[in-house]
Amino acid sequence: MKIDPGLKQVTLPSSVENRPAQPQANKRTGAEQTDVTLSPRAAQLKQLETQLAAIPPIDRARVDSIKEAIASGQYSIKPENIAAGLIDSVKEMLHVAR
Repeated sequence: MKIDPGLKQVTLPSSVENRPAQPQANKRTGAEQTDVTLSPRAAQLKQLETQLAAIPPIDRARVDSIKEAIASGQYSIKPENIAAGLIDSVKEMLHVAR
C-alpha cells in the first residue's frame, strides 16, 4: 500500500463561504443575568490578591547589592539566622496544615 505524502487542498463550495453568520441560541442577554455576591472569604481573597499585585516580585536593588557583597567577599552568612528562618517556616506550615 502506497501512502501519498502530499496534502490535498480542499475547497469549500461558494455557498458555504458566503453564508451569513447565524445568531447563537444560547447567548444570554443582559436581562437574564443574575446578581452574584461573594462570600466574606472570597472578598478577603480578592483584597489580598489586589495587595499582592501591587508588590514588585523582585527587589532588584537588594539583589544587586547582595551580588556585589558576595563578589567582593563582604557577605557573611549566619547559620543561626538561616536555621531560625527554616524552623519558623516549618512551624508556619504545620500551623496552616491543621
